[in-house]
Amino acid sequence: MSKTVLITGTSTGFGKELALQFAKREWNVVATMRNTTKADPELIKYSNVNVVALDITNPEMVTQVIEDATTQYGRIDVLINNAGYCQMGTFEEVSLAQVREQYETNVFGVVSVIQAVLPQMRQHRAGHIINISSMGGVQSLPTIPIYCSSKAALENMSDGLASEVKALGIDITLVEPAGFKTGFQANTLEITSKIPDYQASYDWWNGLAENAPYGNLERAMSAVADIAGTENPPRRLALGSMGLVMARTQLNSMLEEYEKWEHITASAD
Repeated sequence: MSKTVLITGTSTGFGKELALQFAKREWNVVATMRNTTKADPELIKYSNVNVVALDITNPEMVTQVIEDATTQYGRIDVLINNAGYCQMGTFEEVSLAQVREQYETNVFGVVSVIQAVLPQMRQHRAGHIINISSMGGVQSLPTIPIYCSSKAALENMSDGLASEVKALGIDITLVEPAGFKTGFQANTLEITSKIPDYQASYDWWNGLAENAPYGNLERAMSAVADIAGTENPPRRLALGSMGLVMARTQLNSMLEEYEKWEHITASAD
């Protein structure tokens, strides 16, 4: 019996490539996107791919899509939360409304989909939830701190969720890409006006975008498809060598800072 995967945000980038990888592996693929007219023709040619309209910020729509997929295939074995976007802008430049919109998709939308799928996974005592995060959720970067903070929230929630559902037979994996050419830049929302004092931060970001090593999208998403639904999958999976450098830099820096002030920490006991 074929397994079923539901993937959000499959019109471009990681999501589209993931849908193709699972289709080639003969899974039942529920490929969701906000606008199904943007579905890639390569996706549509697979008979085992069902392209479905889904706006993850609409809870009623989320519930209906999950119910329909479950009715059609019996169960959802793997959920991949990929839908999201990046709000560009330094902390001072981004409006509060833009922050709320960023979290509405990257955090609350993901929560909505997970909560809709969890009951059936609990019932079957099986399931795998893969959350596409970003290494920016581990090491925040200038000019996109709001985006990075939304991914940090996803990271923290996923860790807590993993502890809650492990005994129920449900696995959680955080995928942390860094340095891939996807639709990320095209889907990035720019701010209307920049503050000149932050130009150095934008120059740094532009230099990173131009000179960073880029990973292979197909190989990376093939690796994700390979671990989906397997026994004891990774809790975290960094993709792209640049990401591992970022993680090590951030974690070592945090540890050094804690140790530097350990005498104050201990004095608070």
